[in-house]
Amino acid sequence: MKIPLDYICVKSGVLCPRCRHLVESGQVQKYEVEVIRHLIELEERDPAFRFLRDATYIKSYMVNNFLVLMIDVLNDVAPQALVRLARVLGERLNMKVRAVRRLNDMKMVIAQILSPARIQGVNTVWSPDGTVQYVVRISRYDARFLPIPIDELEKLLNMIFNAIFRIKLV
Repeated sequence: MKIPLDYICVKSGVLCPRCRHLVESGQVQKYEVEVIRHLIELEERDPAFRFLRDATYIKSYMVNNFLVLMIDVLNDVAPQALVRLARVLGERLNMKVRAVRRLNDMKMVIAQILSPARIQGVNTVWSPDGTVQYVVRISRYDARFLPIPIDELEKLLNMIFNAIFRIKLV
């Protein structure tokens, strides 16, 4: 797996000056070191997660007790493998985890995060002052399937895409 930190630093828990600078500058969060360590252990020890050898770790985002793992994997990796990875990683970290395949399509990434709730659409709202806001429409029926409360999801989407997101129940 390609990671932003050195393997030895992650495995030992003692960070070299370069890795320490990445953590202190905020490019890599402290909790991400633990996530990367668990991913490396799974890659090395569990044959079900051999697909991680060709994967690239992008970033992890955490809101309360919910972690979204952005990972770039090959196209032939089944979605069930990512679900299994999220379940095992969640057990190890003792939190809810959602493993998301990095895509260029914003709507597909949001659909992976909100799954099993279905997205009805993503609208772009242009304000007169020049700001852009995205409104994610979800049916009221599917709102009960959301992994975490709506306000936390909005915060999470704001962090991931660095834009303003609102979730609207229709």
